[in-house]
Amino acid sequence: MAVASATDGLISFQRLSLDAVRMLVGPQESPCLSLCMPTHRRVPGNTVDRPTFRHLLEALERSLARERRRDAVERLLAPLRHLEADVHFWEHAQDGLVVLASAGHARVFVLQRPIEPQAVVGGRFHVMPLLRLAAGLEPFDLLALTSRTARVFTGTAWHDPAADALSRLELLPIDPGAGRAPVTELRRADVVDEEVLQPHRVKHGMGPAGMAAVAAVHGGMGSKRDDMDADTEIFLRYVDKVVLEQVSRRSELPLVLVAATRVAATFRGLSRNPFLLAEHVDSDPHLMSADELAAAVQPVFTAAQARRIDGALGAFAEARDHGLACDDLSDVARAAAAGRVARLLVEAGRFEAGGFDGLTGGIEADGLPVAAADPSRTGDVPVSGGADLFGAVAESVLLHGGTILALARISMPTESGVAAILRY
Repeated sequence: MAVASATDGLISFQRLSLDAVRMLVGPQESPCLSLCMPTHRRVPGNTVDRPTFRHLLEALERSLARERRRDAVERLLAPLRHLEADVHFWEHAQDGLVVLASAGHARVFVLQRPIEPQAVVGGRFHVMPLLRLAAGLEPFDLLALTSRTARVFTGTAWHDPAADALSRLELLPIDPGAGRAPVTELRRADVVDEEVLQPHRVKHGMGPAGMAAVAAVHGGMGSKRDDMDADTEIFLRYVDKVVLEQVSRRSELPLVLVAATRVAATFRGLSRNPFLLAEHVDSDPHLMSADELAAAVQPVFTAAQARRIDGALGAFAEARDHGLACDDLSDVARAAAAGRVARLLVEAGRFEAGGFDGLTGGIEADGLPVAAADPSRTGDVPVSGGADLFGAVAESVLLHGGTILALARISMPTESGVAAILRY
């Protein structure tokens, strides 16, 4: 991630998570500026990113200037201008960008998913785009394992109603223990000295004087295969121990295994890692790049997300049968404000302008469409000053410890765009 001179206090870069979004839904110093836009990793697409940002910035400026003095406007916009001028940042863009600014400080989220362009000035941050993305995040660890080497990567599955995707995998350094420096690859040669007789390679018997005798096992191919299998088991037990202690217990993330059939069967039979997923990718990862590994494991997470969606829809249907669900927006809003919503299913991409009272749950829909920003125009870029009603309700659910699941319209069990499973 590019860092745009964050040391001056104007900008802080943040990693997207539900916890990060929770920190943004509380009271903020008004006005709150929210700027969302797609970005591009490569030319020619990324040549339009800075102009797009500039146009949205100008729209925010015009909106602020209607009620504020010039010096006050400039203080509010200072971190955004700082970011716009950072050439290095724009040369290393990803797929999306959200900037949330208040009181002269901006929180920047660099996203690996595209996002619709939008500029919002309001009394709170427009976090629904982030919330919908964060609700679909599934961070994970990946173990690329052969009989001789092991590498551990970390990544994120992005579950989007349109299409699932995986972030670029990052190779994790691992502490192998015994006072050794962290490494990016565990090797069997560092655990098993194949040139020296190991205990599993010897046969214990009795010598002629009744003393214990040790005879090395020699002979045919079978004994050599036994030695290799025993060496592999020693290595795999070592990998399991190190990964559990140094990775899984610290991250508490699901661990997906990529290994050939025989190695996978042996490892799964001896592993004590409770974070190891039941599914694995049956491939030899020895010559696979990080991108190839990501492509290989994506079906695992796509299938898991499909099961979660089916489970959520089933839970909603069961809750409705027991009077513990609602789908009318007014009812959902009141339940959200009261802290009764355990899980909210919300239609992805749906926007309705209106007001939400976080204390009573009362809502007032504007009934007016909100113009989308057109970054291709050099003139007036519309700015939304209305609140996102769906977003406000979802934020209330999040504040009260509920969970959010964004679904495609075709997957929603209701026509209202919301479906709530209630605690009581």
